[in-house]
Amino acid sequence: MDHSIRTLNKLSSFLQKQMTQASKSLSQWLSAGSAVTLLVTKTKEALSELKELDTILAELNRNNRGLSRTALQDLEDHAFETAAKYGRSAADYLSGVLSASRSGHDNPQAMAELSLALQSAGSIPADLADRLILTTDKAWQMNGSVSELTRTLDGMYRITSQNSVNLDELSRGLSAISSRAASLGVDVDETAAALAAMLAATRENGTETADALKAILLFTHQISDETAGIDAAGLAAYESACSALNVKLKETKDGVASLRAPMEILGELSAAYRHLSDSDPRRSGLLNSVGGDFRAAQLDALLGQWDTYEAMLQQYARGTGSLTAAAEQTSDSWEGSLNRLSNTWTATVRNIADSGAVTTAVNGLNNLLSLVEKITDKLGSLKTVSLGAGLFATLKNVGRPERSGPVNVLNMPTMVSVLQDTEVFLSSNVRYTG
Repeated sequence: MDHSIRTLNKLSSFLQKQMTQASKSLSQWLSAGSAVTLLVTKTKEALSELKELDTILAELNRNNRGLSRTALQDLEDHAFETAAKYGRSAADYLSGVLSASRSGHDNPQAMAELSLALQSAGSIPADLADRLILTTDKAWQMNGSVSELTRTLDGMYRITSQNSVNLDELSRGLSAISSRAASLGVDVDETAAALAAMLAATRENGTETADALKAILLFTHQISDETAGIDAAGLAAYESACSALNVKLKETKDGVASLRAPMEILGELSAAYRHLSDSDPRRSGLLNSVGGDFRAAQLDALLGQWDTYEAMLQQYARGTGSLTAAAEQTSDSWEGSLNRLSNTWTATVRNIADSGAVTTAVNGLNNLLSLVEKITDKLGSLKTVSLGAGLFATLKNVGRPERSGPVNVLNMPTMVSVLQDTEVFLSSNVRYTG
């Protein structure tokens, strides 16, 4: 009996070494499987983006009949280069080119690059950046001038970088109000500064703040608007409230009465308004005349923070180069670096896609994953993975008093099946030389 126990202990020690080696091999297989899964996932993502790029290029081709296949190929190459510069995706760049092309601009690529700079500097979605640039350009008749648009974006970024204002919300607000503000004679810097001052004071979102500013400008310029709930009676009440503060909405020159500039009127209103006590009826009369608590709060914010508005105008004027500098910093960040890496991988997949190498590689990876899947399926849960430990405990306990509780048992058919699957995979996928 003693001799048998020593023999079994030796066998147990031998099997323990074999199972330890097997577990190490298994962990390597699982690690390889994780790497392969990641590679397949990233390849799918790259192919998905390439499909999106192809869709945008097809749309560009329909909008520009004169583009040759070579021109489209060059445009795609340029998309990857420019996107890498700003740490954005090639799809973001091409979507900007498409938006500018649809708007009839003759410099869509320059407009798209400006959009990328805005996206990178402010972490702004591509569609919002494109919309802001196009609406601003159209409203203030910049005629696609990249220098004028850059000056606007520089000013906006400078304001947001020095105040508690989100560039995303300011962009949403300006894109929503640009057309109306320009038609009322309010310059882009005045509009951006007014929106920013209201956003800093109220913490509301950009679109709602823009709606409130639009209503204030309509009241100040005495224009009724049914959709905004502004009628003749409301305009009269507002004019009366301004007159009570000795602020006139109209002026007479050479015998001709005309409306004054809205921001000039608001500046005078602010000077008078800030000297009123909270209980002064002229204060409540002015706020109530614009209708609704939200508009009243926004008008109070603008008039009460007029010094902030004027300071933001100065910041806007000194913003030259701020957007580009911010975009460069962002492109060098982790996010920008990862985006560049993603671009490089997508470009690599694109370069080899036509050669059929992708199909061959994916098929090979699929075979490998199939084997890993079979192994993990056969091994089952962690209980099965730990079957070796149970076996050793069983062998070592031969001849000893029996312990209560379950004992793991080695499933030899499972191990044989795994080895057979491995042999089939290796024989079909691995070539031996030497």
